[in-house]
Amino acid sequence: MRRLTLAIALAVGPFVLAPPAQAQGDPQKGRELANKHCIRCHVVGDDPFAGIDSTPSFRFLTKLSDYVERLQTFYRRAPHPVFVEVPGVPRRTEIPAFVAKFTVTPENIEDIIAFVKTLEGK
Repeated sequence: MRRLTLAIALAVGPFVLAPPAQAQGDPQKGRELANKHCIRCHVVGDDPFAGIDSTPSFRFLTKLSDYVERLQTFYRRAPHPVFVEVPGVPRRTEIPAFVAKFTVTPENIEDIIAFVKTLEGK
């Protein structure tokens, strides 16, 4: 019985002790996308003069326990549905955009998440 337990522990151990999975996206592409589209409202990096006072910075977002889920669904959260389009996802509103619209793909969102993860703890 002990041999069986030891064999199971040796077989399963590497999977249980493996480091957490890294983001699937490309952080450099995510930085480029954030600087192109997100910086008009959010502080994305170190520029304190970017963004709008009422929106959270990307660094602040990393302090929230659910920030990855928030980023995965940002295009559904106000005010984003007005100006962000995702191919294959129906728009939640037909309100006219008050700023230039842009389109992101699920891959783009993973890139942005990978970039924002680089800001954790900073």
